[in-house]
Amino acid sequence: MTADTPAANARPRGGRAGRLLPGWLRGHRLARMWRRPPLLAHLIVFAVIVLIPALLFSAFLILQFSQQQEEIVTGQVNDTAEIISSAVDREIYGMITTGRVLASSPALARGNLDGFRERTVAALAGTRTTAELIDPDLAVAVSTEEAATRPGQTLGDAATIELAFRTRRPEVSGVMFSEPTGRFVFHVAVPVIEGERVPYVLVLQKSVDTLGDVIADRNLPSQWSAIIKDRQNRRVFAAITSGGQILPQGGVSYDNPSIIETLGKASGEHIEGSIVSSLSGWATTVAVPNQVIIRPALRSWFMLVSAGLVLLAFSILLAVVFGRRLAAPIRQLSKQAEAIGQGRPATIIQTDIGEIGEVSMVLAQASRDRREAEEQSRFLMREMTHRAKNQYALIAAIARRAAKESSDTTQLLATLSEALNSLARSADLLAGRGWESVDINDLVLAQLRPFGADGDQIKVSGPKVWLNPTAAQTIGLALHELATNAAKYGSLSVSEGTVAVNWSMDEAFSIEWREAGGPPVTEPKRAGFGTLVIQKMTARGLGGEVDMDYAETGVVWKLVTPSEAVLTH
Repeated sequence: MTADTPAANARPRGGRAGRLLPGWLRGHRLARMWRRPPLLAHLIVFAVIVLIPALLFSAFLILQFSQQQEEIVTGQVNDTAEIISSAVDREIYGMITTGRVLASSPALARGNLDGFRERTVAALAGTRTTAELIDPDLAVAVSTEEAATRPGQTLGDAATIELAFRTRRPEVSGVMFSEPTGRFVFHVAVPVIEGERVPYVLVLQKSVDTLGDVIADRNLPSQWSAIIKDRQNRRVFAAITSGGQILPQGGVSYDNPSIIETLGKASGEHIEGSIVSSLSGWATTVAVPNQVIIRPALRSWFMLVSAGLVLLAFSILLAVVFGRRLAAPIRQLSKQAEAIGQGRPATIIQTDIGEIGEVSMVLAQASRDRREAEEQSRFLMREMTHRAKNQYALIAAIARRAAKESSDTTQLLATLSEALNSLARSADLLAGRGWESVDINDLVLAQLRPFGADGDQIKVSGPKVWLNPTAAQTIGLALHELATNAAKYGSLSVSEGTVAVNWSMDEAFSIEWREAGGPPVTEPKRAGFGTLVIQKMTARGLGGEVDMDYAETGVVWKLVTPSEAVLTH
C-alpha cells in the first residue's frame, strides 16, 4: 500500500478534539460525546462557569473586607488611644481644678492652717485623694494624712514641687512608689499664689490604680490592651480586656514596659496606636493582636468554601433536571426538521417550553411558507414576463414610428438610441420601487439631468405624485423629446434660456413644459418622430389631452389627463 492510496490519505474524523483522545477510545461512544457533548454536559459546564465568577467576586470582597477591617481597626486603635488619653487628662485636670479651688481658700490666706486642713479633708472625702501643703523649703506644712507627715519630708516628687514654685503653674509628676501607702502614685502640684510670691504648693496625690475606673468606662473590645507611661518611660497603668471586663496587668515591668508585655499570651503581630498628652506628658498606647482581625476573615473563607460546594452541587442537580426536560423536546424538533427536509408533513410538538413550542410552530409553517414562496416566485416570473412583453411592444412601436420618420439608417439608430436611453432611465427608477410606482420629481430630474437639470436653466416644481409604470414611461419619454428639441433649437441651446416644468394634481393631473429666453420659435412645417411622441403617443397612452404651443418666446407643452390614468392602483 503506497502513500497515494485512499487508506493512506484517510484522517480520523473529529478534528482536534478527536486527536486528543487515545487511539483505543476513538470511535467509541465516549469519543463522540467528547467531540459533541450532550445538552446536559453543556448545562453543567454553564452552571459551573456562572458560579465561578460569583465565587471569585466573593473572594475579592473578602480580601477587600479584610483590608478595610484592618484600616478600620487601625483608625479605632488611634481613636481609642486618644479617647483614653483625654479621659486621663480630664481626671488630672479635675485634680488641678480642685487644687486651685483649695489654694484660693480664705483660711489659707489668713494663715489659718488648721482651718485649711479641715476644709481640704472635707473636700477630698471619698475621692481617694490625699493633699499636702508644701512650703518653699519643701517641708510639709499641712497634710491630710497625719501618719505620713514627718518633718522635712514630703510624700510628693520634690522636682515637680520645685518646678511648680518656679513656673507658678500646675505641674504633673510621674509615677512613684509611696512607702507609707505601699502603692504607686502620682501627684499634681498646684502653686498657691499671693501677689508676686508663692508661699506654698498644694500637692494632690492619687494612686494610679484609680485610673482603672477611667479606662473601664471606655468599653474596649475583647483582647484589646492599653498601657500608659509617664515622661520617664515608667508604667502608669496597663490593662487588657477579657470577657467584657478590663483587667489591670500588674505583671508589666515598671521601668521601660512594652505593649507586648500587656498583650501577654496574645503577643505577636499586632496593630497599635499612641498619643502623648500635652497636659501630663504621659504616653497612651492601645494595641490589638492581628488574630482579632484574621479570625473573622477565616470564618468568611470557610463560609465561602462551604457555600461554594453547596451551590456547585445544587447547580449540577438543576442542570441534570432541566437538561432532561429540555433534551426530549429538542430531539422531537430534530425529527420534525428531518420530516420537513424530506417533504413530509410535520406536526406541532406539544411542550410547555415556550421557545421550543414557537420553533416547532415555525418549522410546521416552514413547509407551507415554502410552497407559498414557490407560488409567489412563479407569479413574479409571469409578471416580469408580462412587463417585458409590454416593454417589447413599446419599443417595437417606437421602432416602427422611428423607421417611418427617419430618412436613413443613421438617423433611425440615433432616434432609437435616445428613446431607449429614456426608457432605461424610467425603468431604473421603477426597478428601485419594485415596478410599483415612481415619484414624478425623481422622474423629471432623471430625464432632464443629461440636459443640465442640476444647473440654473431648468426649474421644476409641484406636489409629490406617485406615477404608475405606464405613466412614468410615457411622460418620461415625452420629457426626453422636449428636452432634446430644446437643446437643439430651443431655450436650452443658449446659456440665457430657461425651462420651467410644473405639475399639479386635483381631479385631473396636469404637467406643463414652458421655455423662455431662447431663440425665436417657429412651428415646424413637418411633424417628425419627436412631435409624434410628444403629442399623439402621450395623449393616446394616458387617455388625456396634449396642448402644444409654438409661441415666439418659447415652446409651451401641457398634458392634462385623468388622475386614475397616472396614479397607482
